[in-house]
Amino acid sequence: MVYVKDLMELDYFKKNRLTLVAGMNGLKRNVKRPNIAQLMNFNEWMAGGEFLLVNGVGLHLDQTDQLLKLIENAQKGKAACIAFEISDTYLPVIPAEAKDLADQLKLPIFTLSWDVPFGEILNTVYDYIIRKQMEESRILELMQNVLFADINEEYILEQAAFYGFHLETPHCVLIGDCIPDQHHEEIYTYIQRCLHTEFHNGEKAMVMNHNGHIVVFLPEQEHLTETLEHVILQTTTAFPNVRVIFGIGNYYKQLSSYRNSYYEAVSAFRFLQSNQTQNIIFYDNLGLLRLIDDSNQGEKIRTYVYSYLAPLMSSEHSVLIETLDQFQMDNFNISKAAEHLFIHRNTLLQRLEKIYSLLQIDISDYNVRREIMNVMYLRHFI
Repeated sequence: MVYVKDLMELDYFKKNRLTLVAGMNGLKRNVKRPNIAQLMNFNEWMAGGEFLLVNGVGLHLDQTDQLLKLIENAQKGKAACIAFEISDTYLPVIPAEAKDLADQLKLPIFTLSWDVPFGEILNTVYDYIIRKQMEESRILELMQNVLFADINEEYILEQAAFYGFHLETPHCVLIGDCIPDQHHEEIYTYIQRCLHTEFHNGEKAMVMNHNGHIVVFLPEQEHLTETLEHVILQTTTAFPNVRVIFGIGNYYKQLSSYRNSYYEAVSAFRFLQSNQTQNIIFYDNLGLLRLIDDSNQGEKIRTYVYSYLAPLMSSEHSVLIETLDQFQMDNFNISKAAEHLFIHRNTLLQRLEKIYSLLQIDISDYNVRREIMNVMYLRHFI
């Protein structure tokens, strides 16, 4: 994955004085290809992610309204950025109005000297994108081999080191996803970009998409929970009504044990898919569920949960299960549960009496309360 900020760091663009003049907050945009804008309606032919080159010939960009229209069209076409070649004839300067619009759209705008050949720019961007794609393909292959194949550990370590990854140090596996997954590719690209940005200090993290999820080989990190919370905040701000979840396995030093961390992360991730109260969980924090998940007794667990709750499962009593669940989550506190359920205290008391009668339980019994908590915990898991 190539970002606008990556291209800024290339020696070719430094040598030719590629200068950022606006849209600094868009430097994390994904660049997929270079393109040239020669007509004002160029956006109709764009596929998105273009490093857009503009010299202004025939576009009347010395007129501010035309320049603003071009920037708006670039945004409509989902361009990654625009590089303007500055000349006295066609575009002598980027006016303040254009800079303000680019800042508002978070669309990076650069300037270049008029004498920089478009062909060299196209080749430079294409070459970098292709090299990054080859690197990402190789990383995907290495990660899949580690997790799902018999491996030559020495070979994998050497290949990973070639790309700057030091897998001989302790790593854990992290699995991430978004719910729901509309605009799947766009959101995943954004999450991966955030992960790369957040983990840019110290050892690099290896990232791939696998079975519709983001999988990360993550070296030891301080404040990992806080970092992932920041990634979630950024993503949900950019994509409202999307839930982002991360399940995390234990750290292992041996490459052959990364597979253990992966399946631990899968267990943690599965729990989050059914648990709406958490977005991040470590395998070690699953508690009792670690034993249950490892025991491969899923059908017995399902039978136990359903048999316990069976009296509450008819359509006539469907609201009672959620009532009992909220009651136990609030530590069997009637006032809190009534508040969270948005019902009157007396309504809750009536429902609870019905629940006690159907289940034939005495809620004052500590063992009964404990079993209810266990049943609801397992219900979320399955």
